[in-house]
Amino acid sequence: MTLRARLFASHTIVAIISLIVLSTAALILLGDVQRNLRLQALSNLAPNIVRVARNLPGPIDNREILMERLSRATKDRNARVLLLDPKGVVLQDSVLARDAGVIGLKLDLTNVPALITVPTEVEAAGEFRDPQRRRWIFVAMPTDAFGSAAGPQLPASYWIAIATQLRSGPILNVLESELALPILQGTLISMLLAGVIAAIVARGIARPILHVSAAAAAIARGEYSQRVPLKGPLEMQVLATDFNVMADRVLLAQRMERDLLANVSHELKTPLTSIRGFAQAITDGATTDSPMVQHAAAIILEEADRLGRLVNGLLDSARLETGDVRMTMSTVDLGAVLQDCIRNFDPSAIEAGVAISFARPPNLTLNADGDRLAQMFTNLLDNALKHTPRGGAVQISASAEAGPTGSPGIAAVVQDNGYGIPAADLPRIFDRFYQVDKSRTVDGSGTGLGLAICKQIVQAHHGAISVNSETGQGTVFRVWLPSGLFPK
Repeated sequence: MTLRARLFASHTIVAIISLIVLSTAALILLGDVQRNLRLQALSNLAPNIVRVARNLPGPIDNREILMERLSRATKDRNARVLLLDPKGVVLQDSVLARDAGVIGLKLDLTNVPALITVPTEVEAAGEFRDPQRRRWIFVAMPTDAFGSAAGPQLPASYWIAIATQLRSGPILNVLESELALPILQGTLISMLLAGVIAAIVARGIARPILHVSAAAAAIARGEYSQRVPLKGPLEMQVLATDFNVMADRVLLAQRMERDLLANVSHELKTPLTSIRGFAQAITDGATTDSPMVQHAAAIILEEADRLGRLVNGLLDSARLETGDVRMTMSTVDLGAVLQDCIRNFDPSAIEAGVAISFARPPNLTLNADGDRLAQMFTNLLDNALKHTPRGGAVQISASAEAGPTGSPGIAAVVQDNGYGIPAADLPRIFDRFYQVDKSRTVDGSGTGLGLAICKQIVQAHHGAISVNSETGQGTVFRVWLPSGLFPK
């Protein structure tokens, strides 16, 4: 069963059950109302019947004849007349000829319901069951309710009761009345409306989910441009927003994967071509003299080293991304780490004609992996030197600085006044193998993995790295690292 069908069925069932419960309660309530209305009608009829009995002409020695005459007076009222003795025992029944009657049954003459407005002459009302277990309601009043009995046919101590039959329950009782049809019609119409509303609600809830499902299936087929419209309830809009963000990330991941494969292929192609060419020349004997052979061997060794750096960089980046690299955490003096990195680049900086300045701050300690921090700052310094022309300068600084949440930390800045990075390239500067322009580096030997590894090392330390740059004005890399312990 589909989600839409389940929602429709559940909403419809709940609505129908609610309507049935409400209708049943209404029928029960109206059944009691109908019963009281009948009692009211009987109470209005009873005084007239007593008057008829008192005004019958001549003496009547036969009580059956009396009951027959009284029965005629109630013929059009669908009621029966009972003659009771002072204790409430039925002496005569007007329907005796049609069933076994209730002669000998004792009725309660002490109760008058407070829910009905009865004439003052009616002194009792209640229910009884006949031998067939049918329910009857009655009202009763004494024959002398209007004074002394007129004539010998009605002793003053007698009572006359007027009764009418009820169904076995209040619901069946009200079904006999004119209220039954409107109630049933209203219930059926309400059920139909509930079904229509349930269908609309189910459609409204299911449609956004179906959109998400269809978009997910499309992405699974490789259609990464699929997006979900932000429609429906707030929760569905949140789901659609999250799905679209996920789809954007999947698309970005796919693009990065394609770029990675293309870049790896490109980076491998050049050194492999050089190695193959010089190795083939040596094999074919095209290079026979010793200087040429040594030159070819040097080229092969250089390209092999380049391949080694590329492979090691890829492995290092992959391990950092998957968390397979275990950080060796200890108390590290960041100033000392930066000083060592700068010392290692002094020869290269002098050869490139670039000045490196650093004022070592005191007591900048943090909990970190010192070797990984050295690797990160080495990559940043190497990147700065390669993109700074002769006569330029690279400045390094560090200071204590609280993080975004107020946690203590250290901010380190590597700034150069070199070529700068175009604004269009800044969003991808930390992608693997992404290089702005090899022609503007000093030797073109970069692999495009250095900044990606820097970002991964910073993230492994729960820090943050950012870049600001302007073409022709230089580049600023800013690294913030927490100085305390962080969750593993």
